Amino acid sequence: MQTMILSPGARGLASAATRVLLIVLTLGGCSSQSPRPASPSPDQPIATPELPQPAPYFADGGTGESPLPFFPFEPPSRNPLPTSVQRVTSEGIELTFVLFDARDHRLSVADKEDGPPTEWPTAEAAARSHGALAAINASFFTEEGRPLGLVIEDGRHIGRWNSQSALTSGVVAVEKGPRILRRQHWRSFSPTSHLVQAGPFLVENDTAVDGLENQRPSARSFIVWNGRSGWAFGHTGKATLAGLALALAAQPLSQLNITTALNLDGGRSSDLWVSPLLQGGPLSTRKGWNKPVRNYLLLHRRSES
Repeated sequence: MQTMILSPGARGLASAATRVLLIVLTLGGCSSQSPRPASPSPDQPIATPELPQPAPYFADGGTGESPLPFFPFEPPSRNPLPTSVQRVTSEGIELTFVLFDARDHRLSVADKEDGPPTEWPTAEAAARSHGALAAINASFFTEEGRPLGLVIEDGRHIGRWNSQSALTSGVVAVEKGPRILRRQHWRSFSPTSHLVQAGPFLVENDTAVDGLENQRPSARSFIVWNGRSGWAFGHTGKATLAGLALALAAQPLSQLNITTALNLDGGRSSDLWVSPLLQGGPLSTRKGWNKPVRNYLLLHRRSES
């Protein structure tokens, strides 16, 4: 075997190359970057973790209808909607609203167990009796004074569930917070403390409902919701249901987008009262021709018992 003898110049080049190689290896070992993973083979793909997606708050229920939007969680940094009376004109209809935020206010139902002529004759009397900041007449009732649909007051069920009338097609339900939903989406096992059936819907998904009555202008009471924590009681002196729906869908309030609006009992029953403690109060829409009603929706501060 012959031994290869390198010249001095070749030995110098080999030594320099060795030093460069050592430097490269050293720097590569000190790199702060993690080695890139090898591409997965078709037979062994790398699993990608899936993030849980929020489920819709209401199931379709087999009706073929889309659930009403509901976004119960708002960023805590967002300032609550100021509680106040707002008067606006929309589509030629004068509207009065009582705006409030469900994060610092709550709703309850006050029902007259012995019928409309008993107990509180006005919205003001009902509110003062319960220490509320505002009150508005709520559900429809029969000629005999019984609720047309189901009413729940402090967990106590009054009347019967009505699945037929357009005047009971919606539900204002108070659980952890208030919400408006179609009657087919409410479940009897829900932990509901207060509830009234009313209707028809005036606005759904920011859009005026089609096919509403458009011939008989009358005083109207209603409740609106932005799908989150923004709410308002509402009253107008004279409007058809179709005209009122268009006026609300035109988004007349700068502080509240009306996603959903539900009609309450109206005509001679329409009665809204606001305490002088609220900005824009006191207010009473009651007229001499108003009649006693069966129940009211009441507005309280959450700090109240």
